[in-house]
Amino acid sequence: MRKSLVIFIVVMMIVLGVVWWGMEKGGWFKEKGAQVAEQLDEITRELPLEREKEKLPAKRGLSIKVYKASRATFEDVLPAMGSIKGLITRKLNFETQGIVEEINFREGDLIKKGQLICRLKQREALLKVDYNRAKLKSAMVSLAQTEKKVKLHSALYEIGAINKLKLSEVEAEAGNAKHQVEATQVEIESAQEELKKTEMYAPADCILNERNVEIGELVSPYTPKAVEVVEIDTVFAEVGAVERDVTKVKIGQLSRIYVDAYAELPFDGIVDNIYPSLSEKTRTLPVEIKIDNSRRLLMPGMFSRAEIILFEKPGVISIPKIALKKLEEAYLVFVVDEATNTAQERLIEIGYESTDYVEVTRGLRENDLIAISNIEQLSSGTPVQITEIQIREM
Repeated sequence: MRKSLVIFIVVMMIVLGVVWWGMEKGGWFKEKGAQVAEQLDEITRELPLEREKEKLPAKRGLSIKVYKASRATFEDVLPAMGSIKGLITRKLNFETQGIVEEINFREGDLIKKGQLICRLKQREALLKVDYNRAKLKSAMVSLAQTEKKVKLHSALYEIGAINKLKLSEVEAEAGNAKHQVEATQVEIESAQEELKKTEMYAPADCILNERNVEIGELVSPYTPKAVEVVEIDTVFAEVGAVERDVTKVKIGQLSRIYVDAYAELPFDGIVDNIYPSLSEKTRTLPVEIKIDNSRRLLMPGMFSRAEIILFEKPGVISIPKIALKKLEEAYLVFVVDEATNTAQERLIEIGYESTDYVEVTRGLRENDLIAISNIEQLSSGTPVQITEIQIREM
């Protein structure tokens, strides 16, 4: 019993000693107390700040992008792609049989109207012309002689030296001589026409697109497409309109054409022809846009990009469609009041609509800032903050 009591007292003394050492030497409970005190001080400092924040108004509103309204030319264009083609393509053949003797141009060469493209050997045709010319000279000499004879016999008949029958014989001889002259003249014209058939001339200003004959080759009127030329004073861009846009394209619409060779230079054109059906290969509607090519800058085969102008009106206000909010029978937009930085509802009336923009006929003024983002979150009086101002360049 005494031994147990002694052990208990010793243990208690050890425990009390450890506790004393921890409090005095190790800093137990002091550090924890300091941390608690520190946290209390922070809370005390923050409370007035929170109270001040509650008193201040909100400085930031809903972030939005806006579009600045301005008057400009409003265009709606339909883009399309295709290629440049000659307005008229002609397949030229010789009208007579012969051997090619002369070729003056190669594929791609520019040919002026009336220039000789190629020629057949002409020896036989020239001989025929010369022969008939000689015949004509002989016939004209005979005609002159018979005319003198008629004049002489007429004088003899008047004095009764010859009878009427003899005079008639001489007059018939003169008539035959005259007919011989006329027949020979026709033969000369025929020979000259045959000579012309040995030559091939350009029917208009054009380029040689294809040549299928060579010097020394025998050709005939049945030779398929001896030469193909393309007239280029006027050309057209053949482009394809996709099915959903076919009802928008009309003959007479103005267009701008661009080609890679002159990337920044637009060529003015006009819709000249619309095919009656879609192409089975591309499922697009072929449209021909006529272009004046008097400067000879456009060549058949060039890749072309077209802008068909569907609508054009100067001096109007147009805005992006995404700014519109549809009501039952009207449209409204949200215009930013820069004095209060709030969005305000504005009823508007619209006119022409393109894919991305609409014409505003009433309700907006120049320089109005129209919200084009977060439209569904806006209402009249909503505080906003503008993050971006967009301006349409026309």
